[in-house]
Amino acid sequence: MRNIAWLVASLLPLCAWFYYHWRQTGFIFGNPEYLRYNAEATLSPLRIPLALLHRIIHLTAHMNLFVPVLCACASLFLVPRTLADGSTRPALPRECILPLLWVFVANTLLFSVLGGALLTRYLLPLYPLVLLVCVAAFWRRVPAWGAMVALAAFAFCLGLFINPPYRFAPEDNLSYADAVRLQQQAIHQAISHYPDETILTAWPISDELTKPELGYMRRPVPVATIDNFSLQQIQRAATLSGYTVGLIFSTKYDPPHLLFSLGQRNERLDRRFFDFHRDLPPEAVASLLGGKVVWHAERNGQWAAVLHFDRPQEARLR
Repeated sequence: MRNIAWLVASLLPLCAWFYYHWRQTGFIFGNPEYLRYNAEATLSPLRIPLALLHRIIHLTAHMNLFVPVLCACASLFLVPRTLADGSTRPALPRECILPLLWVFVANTLLFSVLGGALLTRYLLPLYPLVLLVCVAAFWRRVPAWGAMVALAAFAFCLGLFINPPYRFAPEDNLSYADAVRLQQQAIHQAISHYPDETILTAWPISDELTKPELGYMRRPVPVATIDNFSLQQIQRAATLSGYTVGLIFSTKYDPPHLLFSLGQRNERLDRRFFDFHRDLPPEAVASLLGGKVVWHAERNGQWAAVLHFDRPQEARLR
């Protein structure tokens, strides 16, 4: 009973925080658009099981996790090893299995319902637990269990440097370093050659150009923002005015030879529920918007480009 009371008492500071947040901003749960995207728009009977399927794949296969998971499943066909006294090596204690199961189920279901984007970082608390269960299976049943652990660690390290043969967010491994360097180079090119012009771009470069505290700029520059560089968004950009420079980039890693795909029907569902899109190449964007590519660079399957458009400009005195 005392433990339940302590757990319930943790709601008090949470309620106090929501009250303070409401008094300061007028919103209980934060920005209404953020709430709509991450909570309200996700409550679809079809989206939830689809998101759950993606979450299961993230926990069992992504970033080479299939190596320890498959090896652990294969080890279940082996008999438990014996100790010096003749007893078998023990399995995970029952008092540990139930809490682990609750954590797995609660976290996976929660982020199958909430979260507009299927970001794998939402599942970070679960990855150590997945590896813990796999190592426990190795230790109990595999004679060379240390080699299995080393194999799993080696596979994970490979995943940090080698991109998988399917689409994924660059932030999931060290590809994000390539993305950051490309964005730094693209911003330098745009600002060096067109220092006072409005730039058409998308997030996160839109923030990098307007928020000097992020370290990309010394002063903010005006931007015109679109969601991404898909055909629909480029067509919307054609109706905007005021920008004379475009700073476009790959918003995700798209392998040159896609080996693993769940098919066209899955892509349609991902486009409907998970904001899936295909970025147009720089030449296509320049052609549709009546501009030209003045700079283009690629790093390990990702790219960035600066475009210039000959458009009327308004002269202003500094």
